[in-house]
Amino acid sequence: MRVLVLSPKCIWPLTGGAEIRNFNLLRETARRHDVYYLSFLFSPEERDHLTALQPYCKKVIGIDLPRPAWRKVLNVARSCFTTRPYVLYEYSQREMAHALQEMIAREKIDVVHAHNLHMAQYAPLKNGAAFVYDTHNLDHVLWERFSKIQTNLAKRVFARSQCHKFIHWQRIAAAHSEKIVTLSDQEREEYLRMAPDADIVTVPNGADIEFFQPRDVTPEPNSIIYFANFEWKPQSDAGIYFYNEILPLVRRKLPGAKLYLVGNKPPEVVRRLASTDVVVTGYVEDIREYIARAAVVVIPLRVGAGTKHRIFQALAMGKALVTTSVGAEGIHLKHGETAMITDDPQQFADYTVQLLNDAQMRARLGENGRKLVVERYDWRAIYPTLDQAFHDAVKKCKQKG
Repeated sequence: MRVLVLSPKCIWPLTGGAEIRNFNLLRETARRHDVYYLSFLFSPEERDHLTALQPYCKKVIGIDLPRPAWRKVLNVARSCFTTRPYVLYEYSQREMAHALQEMIAREKIDVVHAHNLHMAQYAPLKNGAAFVYDTHNLDHVLWERFSKIQTNLAKRVFARSQCHKFIHWQRIAAAHSEKIVTLSDQEREEYLRMAPDADIVTVPNGADIEFFQPRDVTPEPNSIIYFANFEWKPQSDAGIYFYNEILPLVRRKLPGAKLYLVGNKPPEVVRRLASTDVVVTGYVEDIREYIARAAVVVIPLRVGAGTKHRIFQALAMGKALVTTSVGAEGIHLKHGETAMITDDPQQFADYTVQLLNDAQMRARLGENGRKLVVERYDWRAIYPTLDQAFHDAVKKCKQKG
């Protein structure tokens, strides 16, 4: 089978959740099929990153996507007066439409695996190929949650206005796709509520359980890590929220608690949190070193949708975890068994302190968490469901004629 992977951004290096999912599914697809890759590039430097994908792909093509500030302002204004969400304007380009149609025809593509609604808008151009839309997030859920934490009234109103537009376009995507992929059964049910006739399958996120393994390292006493792609607003919000609302409560009981904020492109508001007891690293070559040295992992997300790669990575390394309901969403976590889960800042702090003080409890949670990931969230075990979705989509496409 010839599979075209259609991505809104270059999936290398693996600095964000979308990149991690897209790459691992692409790699697994390449073990069984001929893979072709087409994506936008945000900068000329990203063209060099495409070489990392060539061992897995028959052909790799990047389309430049300039994003000047004036165009963003224009797209926000256009969205205010139409039914199209802002992000669809951002990723609507003639060059991409032409490249997609040309590749499908020239390479005789059987199925397009399109990531995010950004690229699902190109489904009407599938030109006889089957189309599988991988949602990543349910965008209306993400933007509704994002609106709730906005202190700026204009941003809050704009975010709320996007929600019904996303619902409308997610229905359109369903009508043009042979198959839709959600990341959890909860999201599948929500999508069916919007589009009852959609053909939807759950393909969860996972972890590379050979890369992320427990290490025989003595954790730094009273050390806490939150690792994230800080360029993504919901993840930087989580770090700031933990610092402002939870860390002071932890330090009432453990004054020496040390926080590590580790990850890509922290904005200035995050960098300013750095002090003697708060380390802000920026990008690191190997996140595993920092995870292994930390006593407790926290994922204090307030905004998000889909399922969170950092959860799987932390659990795969056998680490004790405290997270919110948003962080745990869609994952088969059990409070007190595989993670500690709460949305209350005081409880979050109490669980963090409890784990910092109790090595046996950390070990028990870590062992259970690792077992959960190995049994349910290994990419190699996850992929066959997607592979079946590809075959089903092609069959359905042929039946349509």
